[in-house]
Amino acid sequence: MPDGPMGSAPSGRGSARRYVGAAGQHVGVAFLALLAAVAARLPVGLTHRVARLVGTAWYMLAPRDRALARGNLSRVCAWLVATGRASPRARAAVRDPRALDHLVRDAFGHRARYYLEVLIAGRYDRDHLERHVALDDPALVDRVLADPGPLLVIGLHFGGLELPALYLTAVRGRRVVAPMETLTNAPLQAFLARSRAHSGVTIVPTRGSRADLERAVAAGDAIGLVADRDVTGPGVAIELFGAPARLPAGPGLFAAGHSIPAFVAGARRTGWGDYAALVVPLDAPPPGSHRDRVTAFLQQTARAFETIIADAPEQWWSVFLPIWGKAK
Repeated sequence: MPDGPMGSAPSGRGSARRYVGAAGQHVGVAFLALLAAVAARLPVGLTHRVARLVGTAWYMLAPRDRALARGNLSRVCAWLVATGRASPRARAAVRDPRALDHLVRDAFGHRARYYLEVLIAGRYDRDHLERHVALDDPALVDRVLADPGPLLVIGLHFGGLELPALYLTAVRGRRVVAPMETLTNAPLQAFLARSRAHSGVTIVPTRGSRADLERAVAAGDAIGLVADRDVTGPGVAIELFGAPARLPAGPGLFAAGHSIPAFVAGARRTGWGDYAALVVPLDAPPPGSHRDRVTAFLQQTARAFETIIADAPEQWWSVFLPIWGKAK
């Protein structure tokens, strides 16, 4: 349809659909903001229990996600058993289909609880984090954070994804810069950025983030990269739980180009609002070609992912994606 007179908005069905779509996005984000305001005034334990119920309903209404998560968790648990690293729940899931189904249902619950954590991010101040986040190895955390210079912190879609960065900013007083993928829903993008930035984490768009990250390193800040699934490109095929999976190259490229300490961090849920944080330090990329150094660092990162996920595979909500299907 042609433009209207004097540069006015285009007319026609396409314009109407865009208007309705944009209006719907704003209404949806306004509802999320209201939900966040309500959740912020309720006991944290209660909100987690409600989110768990939402996850159970999600489990019953999403057969495709359920089937995908079941297949992925079956692979993870079988690998954990074969390597002698399985928890009792993971061993039971390999033996008993009903136990595997329970694990899948719990995965939906943990996925819903993550979205709750994004909504109530403002509650995670220093006092709250010190009371509700236990460190698996406090001495190790002190060692990896002893250097006041820049850090490379690698996370994964596991448990309380936001908590390692929140802990660094609120408890340890470190500045963290983290890229965030750009969503097609602009109001939702802005809402999520505000929610995450409330904690002191600086959010930058994934596309074109390199300059922001370089400036952060020069300033001595921490760089936060989530790297257990590739969302921006073809990635690099790396063995993960015994089969090739495509992981983003970013952490490997960054580590190969900067001599800064690096570690993987994860926070698993241990109760209704309580967490245990695990840190796995990473060695610098070994000598070799640039490609080999990047690949070796990413393989080391994958080993750290396996270590963190082994404690609670149902909390790894990347299982709702085809992790291994496109890695060949």
